[in-house]
Amino acid sequence: MTAERVYRLLLRAYPRSFRSEFGGEMMLLFRDEYRSRNSVALGFWITMVCDVARSATSMWLEELSARAKDYTRIVEVIMKLAGILAVLLGVYGVVNAFAEAVPGMRGTLGGAYIVALVLGIVAAALLLTAGAALLRSPVSGRHTAIIASLASLVTVVIARLLHPWMSILALVVGIGFPIVLFVALQWPNRSGPSASRAV
Repeated sequence: MTAERVYRLLLRAYPRSFRSEFGGEMMLLFRDEYRSRNSVALGFWITMVCDVARSATSMWLEELSARAKDYTRIVEVIMKLAGILAVLLGVYGVVNAFAEAVPGMRGTLGGAYIVALVLGIVAAALLLTAGAALLRSPVSGRHTAIIASLASLVTVVIARLLHPWMSILALVVGIGFPIVLFVALQWPNRSGPSASRAV
């Protein structure tokens, strides 16, 4: 039947998941409606097209809204994990700076060495701040975490230039993690076009 082919084409306006679940039932309803009304009339087809346009738009909006919510949940989980990691590495940075200070206390401490150690502690505290901001509120804390991670990176670089006291692991954590954190915090801005439309 040509009318059923036309209606099948109209059903393609619905999301695939909706079609697979309700497409068969909608076809049966269409057949009944087609037989009971004057199906040749232009009014019948105008009604069908308007109904499909209205209900398909509603279905697509619901699907996009669900996708946006899923995306927001994924971003929040990533931000929470980044916050936990930032706190742990911040604690590691503080402990490492104090561990590096103990051997320096036995010998003569130079001014650059002391300043570099203090900057190392400040960098670790900035990572702790970034992690705490993300754990408190993944969405609103992102801005604070971005600033804190960049400040931590700059502080570690300055400390390293003043005095090369850091171990390789501390250097990788102090420089690498703020860069990775910064990239991770910027990622939700570029991805998920529906996330910006989430209500």
